[in-house]
Amino acid sequence: MSAMNGLAASSRRMTGCLVVLALLASALFASSANAMKTTKPTAYVALGDSISFGYKQKTFIKNQENNAAACAKHEQAACEPPASFEPGFVGDFGKELAKAEKAAGNTLTTFNLGCPGETSGGLIGNGPLGSGIEALRASKSEFSLHLSAPCGYHNVDGFSLKTEQGPVSELEFAVGLLKAGVHISAVTIQIGSNDELASIAQCENPAYDAEQGFKNGFKECVEVEVSLAGHQYPGGLFTHILTNIGVSIGTLRNFGYTGPVAVLGFYNPNALELPGSDALQEALNGELEKTVAEGAYGPGVAVAPIMNTFNPGHGVEMNFAEEKRAICKFTEECNKFDKEKTGKGDIHPTKRGYKIMAEAIAKAFSTL
Repeated sequence: MSAMNGLAASSRRMTGCLVVLALLASALFASSANAMKTTKPTAYVALGDSISFGYKQKTFIKNQENNAAACAKHEQAACEPPASFEPGFVGDFGKELAKAEKAAGNTLTTFNLGCPGETSGGLIGNGPLGSGIEALRASKSEFSLHLSAPCGYHNVDGFSLKTEQGPVSELEFAVGLLKAGVHISAVTIQIGSNDELASIAQCENPAYDAEQGFKNGFKECVEVEVSLAGHQYPGGLFTHILTNIGVSIGTLRNFGYTGPVAVLGFYNPNALELPGSDALQEALNGELEKTVAEGAYGPGVAVAPIMNTFNPGHGVEMNFAEEKRAICKFTEECNKFDKEKTGKGDIHPTKRGYKIMAEAIAKAFSTL
């Protein structure tokens, strides 16, 4: 989880796409500065997956029904307009941050880079920036980050994002803003849940369990994969997620970002379906908080914990009734529409759940 010192040298590998991005961002902020010469344009950059995006399964399905003609023609921007989804915690927090910036005489632009389905490896991406990071890590005998192609929601499925960023990864886009001279005043990172879901799906495969010698099947597989003895990633799943978060923060620092970073903690929408999973999510939160407290991500970083609100009954003496009430209130797991359409609930937050996240983020920033 070391900061990627010397990474700036690898920026020479950035493609023309990133250069165009930088020029566009520079033009955007130059225009803003000319329009309001007495103000200073600033930016809030949010890195994350569907939770940062503000995704809801119900919205996605209803869009498919209401925009059937556009969907049939694969006109994805009209099929799934990003503005139809929740503002999410990014929109809620960005709105409050904009008020504070306005009071200080500044104007704020929110760059919500959240991509539904994104993993921590995809957030960094396997493009020129990611390749440079991996080469640098290899030269220091550090293990691979298991990077992947960025944002399949957009680059494979063709759906639009809250902030269009072309084929580059979220981290590449953020670096492009910094290289363009954009003044970023706040960064949030929310990532890792899809890494967890992928590992859970793998452990649900009997063939994988047999191949890895997990005699007790799914339960043993999950317990081993999240630990330091994990087979899928060096140091296990938790180390993989926390390392990629740290590398993302370190990369932003290497390209000149000196402002505060808030990392959103994890919640467990599947606590009732997967007995014992609360303990694992609690352990991941504990490792995240320990990593930040010990300074492994450097100064100016805080965690925004949310599990005690979303999963209030978690722990050794789990209160199922209390936890179910909270899960149904703050996530879409109990949404009747979702269950009728898909046979199961939706793990994403409700509107109130997103607001709880925004409040946690704001509280984390207040400590920095």
